[in-house]
Amino acid sequence: MKYYLVGGAVRDKLLNLPFSEKDYVVIGETNESMLEKGFISVGKKFPVYLHPKTKEEYALARKEKKVSSGHKGFIFETNNSISLEEDLFRRDLTINAIAQDENGNLVDPYEGQKDLKNKILKHVSPAFSEDPLRIFRVARFATRFFPLGFKIDDTTMNIMKAIPKSEIEDLSFERIWQETEKILSMSHSHIFFETLEKVNALFVFPEIEKNILNSIDSLKKLSDKSHSGEEKWAALNLENFNQKTLPIPKKFARFENYSRDFRSTLDKEISAKSLLEAFMKINALRNQKLSIQVIDFLQKNSKLNSSLLSLNLEWSILLSELNSVSPSKSSSQNGEIVKKEIYKARIDIIKNYLNE
Repeated sequence: MKYYLVGGAVRDKLLNLPFSEKDYVVIGETNESMLEKGFISVGKKFPVYLHPKTKEEYALARKEKKVSSGHKGFIFETNNSISLEEDLFRRDLTINAIAQDENGNLVDPYEGQKDLKNKILKHVSPAFSEDPLRIFRVARFATRFFPLGFKIDDTTMNIMKAIPKSEIEDLSFERIWQETEKILSMSHSHIFFETLEKVNALFVFPEIEKNILNSIDSLKKLSDKSHSGEEKWAALNLENFNQKTLPIPKKFARFENYSRDFRSTLDKEISAKSLLEAFMKINALRNQKLSIQVIDFLQKNSKLNSSLLSLNLEWSILLSELNSVSPSKSSSQNGEIVKKEIYKARIDIIKNYLNE
């Protein structure tokens, strides 16, 4: 069986970067012959198989043809006469279109090694423009390889700009988010959004597009990997008070909303009353770990009321004290009276911390 290691594993190996996933393309085989060899079929749209021992992915070489709009508007042709070069031709970037045979020899018909040396992200063929998702993939690669000095080829940028808005609109936001979430775990995440702006595709994040300068500036301040994806997403959107609801994972939406609610509650004046209100809005007494993360993020990275920025409180101790408040034994069983008693006790605790 003739097979080649392809894609990211070859690229990252040549860049001396770590990689874990390995993908292989198989030449000269059919579905029947792969099954006879013990491979496990897992492909839904085209023939992809798991190796019976290593469980790594092997796909039959294929060609594709655009038949309708959008990311999914392709039909695939797989047969044992399709060559390796034909399979590599359908790939997005030249640096992703390098193959390596079982003896370590490289097959590079589209000069991917040259572009790796020159640190260029360049499309393989004009067919690049047929898949609007490639805008977001290239923006992700531009983000990932920015620390290494990679740039997007001018011709590739022009092709990205020319992809019709209607084609981009056909993409599901869930698929766009998959690319977005990946870059939020990278350093220099702002490159992704700057690239989308340059190619007129930032409209998929309408509120970020409206407030691009503040959003990008906030994200740049979190350029290293020490910040979580949730923190970076919140930094992008903290100024956007009319945020359109996007179908993002709950952990990102919650962190963003908590950050905005805590900040807005304390925008005017910090007092025991306003601080307790802010705590209640972010459910701080039940989820202290997340709340402390939110507060720490806001203190370090946002343009908050200067008095909050100057507060030097032991937040975990304060929240624990507030959470431990309980009604006195002599307290009435009346619910409203109990609530008022607990509220007053918590206000007194915060006043003590604020030296009011």
